[in-house]
Amino acid sequence: MSNPRLLTARDIMVTSSVTLRPGMGIHSAIGVLLKANVTGCPVTNPDGKLLGILSELDCMKLIASEEFFHEGHSADDCVADYMSEICTSIPPGFGIFRVAQLFFETGLRRIPVLEDGILIGQVTRAGVLRGIQRMDKAQRPRRQFRDFTWPVDSIRQEP
Repeated sequence: MSNPRLLTARDIMVTSSVTLRPGMGIHSAIGVLLKANVTGCPVTNPDGKLLGILSELDCMKLIASEEFFHEGHSADDCVADYMSEICTSIPPGFGIFRVAQLFFETGLRRIPVLEDGILIGQVTRAGVLRGIQRMDKAQRPRRQFRDFTWPVDSIRQEP
């Protein structure tokens, strides 16, 4: 029985995701997150190089800081002041099961996909679930019309 082709990050990634620039005002960036209805965005330079991620949680740092409530707070605070510079990324050939394991291990909601250091997309948890569903649908007709027997060497018999 042959398995359906294993999907990769390239197959399940979103390529039309919103990106932010490091010099963008944090208040504007929050507006972008809300308008796009996303929980975070990659931060890139004009060439597409990934510089970090700005998540909802990163934005909460603004409200949680005491300086927000003092006159010293500047409306000119920018994305670079709040983004997470250290972020996990994967290559486009990363297999779907490894991506799922990475989500499970890290608790991340999105993982940037980089090719030659340039952002080409993002994989989300929902994207992994949609990919698994696609793979299941591709395999289902084969299960219905083929007999399946376990390989003899995989059966363990107790004496």
